Amino acid sequence: MEIKLTEGKKELFAVTHPFFKGEGYRFQSKRPVLYRKEFENFYVQLYLQFAIKLWNHYSGPFRISFKEVEKIILEIGIPTNSFEHIKNGDNILLTIHDIHAKDYMDAITKLNFKKLDSFRQWGHLIVDYAQGPGKAFIDTYSYLPNVLKEMDRLEAEGKNTNEILVGLADRRFRGLIISKLCSDPNFEEKVASCDEVFYNVPQLKDWIPYYNKLKERLKTVEPLYPYYKSV
Repeated sequence: MEIKLTEGKKELFAVTHPFFKGEGYRFQSKRPVLYRKEFENFYVQLYLQFAIKLWNHYSGPFRISFKEVEKIILEIGIPTNSFEHIKNGDNILLTIHDIHAKDYMDAITKLNFKKLDSFRQWGHLIVDYAQGPGKAFIDTYSYLPNVLKEMDRLEAEGKNTNEILVGLADRRFRGLIISKLCSDPNFEEKVASCDEVFYNVPQLKDWIPYYNKLKERLKTVEPLYPYYKSV
């Protein structure tokens, strides 16, 4: 007998609601369905996705939205999104994500959501992640200079900063804003690197006016954090 999604959600939320409520998270039941917690300088968010017919339900890892970063992104804008849903208060822009939650994500894909107890198992996977690797992610990367350090590490190893930063071309906007806010001595080098991308990749021609606006805006941004380098 096929179970109803409402029954599955009841099992899931019986596990997740008490945990997240106890941690001070707010639950949003309308799309996007998510748990969100607000701090002084940032938000932490974990969203859930339900597929009524395909049974490929999903929950993301933690994502963090830094208020000072996303305020500038909203101000500058991007050519691919009007951000109306953000301006209306239906959602927030996100800055970084925990891309290293592979074990947690893989375990979810192995659940058989045609069985009711899989929803409760899903709930426990979410809570276990939130208490373990997810907490470590928040503890480390809710401090913006640590995000800059991770960006620099990825670039030094020839990796893509999308392993920490959210977005497509706009992740480069976020990278420059973070660099400036964190008193990065290599800020101008990062700008020059972005110049090479935005001014020389034909597919990004629509981004150039926004990128130029961002560079002008960054001239007025005052750093909020001292630069430090790990030994």
